[in-house]
Amino acid sequence: MKIKTERSVTSAQVEELDVQLREEFILGAEKFASNPLHQKLKSDDSIQDKLKFIPRMLFFVLGFKDVMQLVRYEGELNELKESVNTHSDEDSNHWEWYLNDLAFMSGHFKEFQGADLISKTWADETLEVRRTIYSFNRYVQQYDHPVARMLMIEVLEITFDKFKAVIHPVLKNADLYDQLEYFGKKHQETEENHSTGISDDEIAHLINLLPDEMKEDMVEIVRDLFNQMYRMTSNWAQA
Repeated sequence: MKIKTERSVTSAQVEELDVQLREEFILGAEKFASNPLHQKLKSDDSIQDKLKFIPRMLFFVLGFKDVMQLVRYEGELNELKESVNTHSDEDSNHWEWYLNDLAFMSGHFKEFQGADLISKTWADETLEVRRTIYSFNRYVQQYDHPVARMLMIEVLEITFDKFKAVIHPVLKNADLYDQLEYFGKKHQETEENHSTGISDDEIAHLINLLPDEMKEDMVEIVRDLFNQMYRMTSNWAQA
């Protein structure tokens, strides 16, 4: 997408953009919830087939670590920048749990080990996974405003919540929920203890705080990021 330069907007345009931005979050979350991976997880496939996507997540999970570093602010901080940094602090180390889960499940992914895992992580067929991280990295570096970055983080938080709602019952039925860290109980309990959260009111509050001249751009960015998350999980479903 082409990012526009800052421009002045009328109060009527601001109201319309606020509505559009809230709708992008609602529609993006609804579309993501119905992605092919979630359909596969809800199917009658074997647990091995349902979880074959886990190695394909490698680039995303480790790339997410970089996103959480790139959103951070240094130096003098205001309340909004501190909130961004809090998100970063709370989510930056989750990749370690993923690697533990990948090792725990390695017997199920014999074609995704050693050099094969690395080569498939950067294969043409998994480009959409890498493209997702590249998109987030580009936007968080292009937009320094903390509210813009918080809205991008919300896309990640919302989509992961939708993902957890589908995969947790699968893992519980397979007696894996307590054993897996990133995908299971440990991650969930940690999220519940976080000081930050997701709600419609929080998103509406952030939209109100976003500078008016940035709102048209953010409508397109939020739409693009939700669409990219959908394409990535669709790619995982093909594993």
